[in-house]
Amino acid sequence: MAISKSMDFPGKKSSYAAQVVETQATNADVLINYVPVPGPMGPVGPAGVPGPQGPTGKDGIQGPKGERGASGKDGLSSVSASEQQAGWASYFNLNRKPTNLGVNYGDDGWVSVWVDSKGSNTNEKYLPHECTSLWNAEQRMLNFHGLKIGSQVFVTYNFELTTESNNTEVWIRTLFPKSTTEISQFVASLKYQYVYNMYVTQHFFIENNAMWNSGAIPQIRTDYDSSVIMNSIYVSVV
Repeated sequence: MAISKSMDFPGKKSSYAAQVVETQATNADVLINYVPVPGPMGPVGPAGVPGPQGPTGKDGIQGPKGERGASGKDGLSSVSASEQQAGWASYFNLNRKPTNLGVNYGDDGWVSVWVDSKGSNTNEKYLPHECTSLWNAEQRMLNFHGLKIGSQVFVTYNFELTTESNNTEVWIRTLFPKSTTEISQFVASLKYQYVYNMYVTQHFFIENNAMWNSGAIPQIRTDYDSSVIMNSIYVSVV
């Protein structure tokens, strides 16, 4: 997990190392045991003189001729069982306005996040054949209408999360609003107040018509107040 440079916030250290030192100073009464470690290895000695080359061995006896192999069968298709061709797309955000997170925001703390697709690195050159866009910027949700039911989908969210409290828990989910399905996972417990650059990948299947027709909404939840700026969303299909 990469960490971006810190931004200045009231009451917040600008250095990640300073946050570590400050937190450790408040716990100075904790006993720290030091375990002795071996000293460094000594220098390698000089290489020995190579020995003389041995005599060449005699040729072995040729073995019997093998039997003729059976006729090969046609190889299996690389297309998946759903007959979905592979492809991918990336969608980058031009908007740098942060979105507030915390238990007092969104639906029980779940806050919808999105990208506007106007970033210069947005790329749809490698979409699956005859597939429509995989992200709908106007509806702010993933779009699966160009895929076949049974497809596997990998979605990678890249975002910058700014915490306002130590030990902030972060969760993420991909919600199918017209289905009973949601893909949620615990991301991390972030120990210090800082700006964290994070990549989170979720993997799921388009299992039925309800999921196919629903589309999906990315959402993030934190237990303490935080803010997030979405950088990009990658969508890969197999």
